Amino acid sequence: MKISVIGTGYVGLIQSVGLSKLGFEVTGIDIDERKIKKLNSGISTLHEEQLEEELKLFINENLKFTSSYESVYDSDIVFLCVGTPQDDFGNADLKFLYSAVESLKKYIGDKYKTVVIKSTVPVGTCRKIKKILKDYPVEVISNPEFLREGIAFKDFFEPERIVLGFENPENIESTKLLKRVYSHFEKKGVPFVISSWETSELIKYASNAFLATKISFINEISKFSDIVGADIKTVGEAMGMDDRIGPKFLNAGIGYGGSCFPKDVKALAKQFESFELESKLINATESINQTQNIWFFENKIKKYYGDVSGKTFAVLGLAFKPFTDDLRESKAIELINILLKNGAIVKGFDYIEKARENTINKYALSDSKSLGYSLHILDELNDALFNVDGIIVATEYDFDKEDWSEIKNLVNNPVIFDGKNVMDSKTLKSLGYTYFGIGKN
Repeated sequence: MKISVIGTGYVGLIQSVGLSKLGFEVTGIDIDERKIKKLNSGISTLHEEQLEEELKLFINENLKFTSSYESVYDSDIVFLCVGTPQDDFGNADLKFLYSAVESLKKYIGDKYKTVVIKSTVPVGTCRKIKKILKDYPVEVISNPEFLREGIAFKDFFEPERIVLGFENPENIESTKLLKRVYSHFEKKGVPFVISSWETSELIKYASNAFLATKISFINEISKFSDIVGADIKTVGEAMGMDDRIGPKFLNAGIGYGGSCFPKDVKALAKQFESFELESKLINATESINQTQNIWFFENKIKKYYGDVSGKTFAVLGLAFKPFTDDLRESKAIELINILLKNGAIVKGFDYIEKARENTINKYALSDSKSLGYSLHILDELNDALFNVDGIIVATEYDFDKEDWSEIKNLVNNPVIFDGKNVMDSKTLKSLGYTYFGIGKN
C-alpha cells in the first residue's frame, strides 16, 4: 500500500516515520525545500525522542520526502497533516488545509483514493472538503491525532484510542482500508471509535479543552490554597485518587502552552459563537490561563523584591514542556517577556539545545533589542545560575537531580520561584533556600 503524507510538522513527520516503520511505502510532502533536504539526509527538523534514529532507519528505503504532489497519483491513501494555526480572531485558520486540498486535485486521477484529515479542524470541515472534492473519486475520513510533544513517537505506537470519522459510519466497507493501515494497533487491542465526521472532529476539540480546563481549575484553586495556607500539591494528588477525576493535569503552575491547548480552546469557543452559543466554561478556562503567569509574577516574584528592575534572574526551561524544542505559547517565554518589561535581566536555560537555539532566533528576529543586553541564553546551567538574584523554574524538568548545595555558592541570593511545583521544597529549605511554590508553602 502506498501512502502520501502532506505536511511534515509534528503530526506529519511522526505519521510518516511511524507508517514507514509499520511497513508501508510512504512519501512525505512539504513545500519547504530546506526541510525536505534535511529529512532526506536523515536529519530530523524537530526535537523528538527516538524520531531521528527511526528516520535514519527508513529514509531512502520505504520512506522519502519531496515538495512535489506527484506521489499522490499512485497513492491509495493521502493523510493531510498541515497546520491549522490560530488567526487574528482566535479561529482555526484553514488556509493551508484548503490549499493542500486544491493541490491534490491535479493528482487524484482515476484511481480511487482515501483522503484522511489528521489536522485539527473545526466541526464541519470534512463535510466541506468532501464538497470541494465531490467530482473526484475520493472518500474523506476524519482521523484526529492525540500526540503529546516530547513523547509523540511513543504515542504513535501506543495510542489510547484511534478515532475514525466517516460520512456514513455504518458503511462497513468504508472502515476496512483504515483498519488495514492500523491493523497493528487493532491486534494490540487498542480501542477504535467509529463515528460520523462531526463527532470525530468534536472529540479532538472536546478532549483538549477538557484537559486545559483541568489545568485552569487546579490553577484557580491554587490561588485560594495560597491564601488559606493549604498545600495544592496534596490537594491535587488526593483529587486524582478519585477514579472519576484521575491524577493527570492536576499539577498547579504558571499555565498551559504549546501548539494545541491554547489555539484549540480558543477555536472551540469561536465555534460556539458561530452557532450563537455561549461557552462560559471554555472562556473561563482561557481567561484563567492568560492571567496565571501575571498572578505568579505579581504575587510571588514582585512581592518578594518590591521592584525587579536591575535584578538578574535565571529562568530554567524555555520550551512549553520538557524534552521538546517547541516555544509556541511557551509560558517560560511569556514570563521572560514580563521580566524584561519590568526592567529585569534574564539568563535563560533549557536542557534541549534546539530549544535554546529557537529562543535565540525568536528574539533575534523580533523587534526586541533585549537579546545580548537584558536577555542571555546560556548553554550551561551553572552559567545561567551564576550571580543571579533569583531562580525561576518555568518548565517541568527534573531539576532536583542537580546539586543544589553547590549551586547555592553560585548565586547572589538563594531564592527559588517554582512555577511548576516540581522542586523538593523541604530539601531546598534545609539547604538554606527561600522557596516559593504555587498554592503551597
